[in-house]
Amino acid sequence: MMGDVVLDPLLWESLEAGDGARVEGWLASEGDHVRAGQPIARVRLLHQSLELVAPHDGVLETILVPTGDRFAHGAVLARVVTF
Repeated sequence: MMGDVVLDPLLWESLEAGDGARVEGWLASEGDHVRAGQPIARVRLLHQSLELVAPHDGVLETILVPTGDRFAHGAVLARVVTF
């Protein structure tokens, strides 16, 4: 099973067109075992920092948006897989 790590769409409702978000840092590395609900990244959205959590137990397979990069609504930031 594979799960995409994305920012909750409800959080985007407070943004205006053109606003975006930025990855502040990854709390887990590629290849790390993670648990469902475990914080794996911090993102900056307007003037607040939020934690992104693993969607399920598994391994953080791929980080698609590196620390410091901006991302848009619906972007997949990472993938967590189970074996």
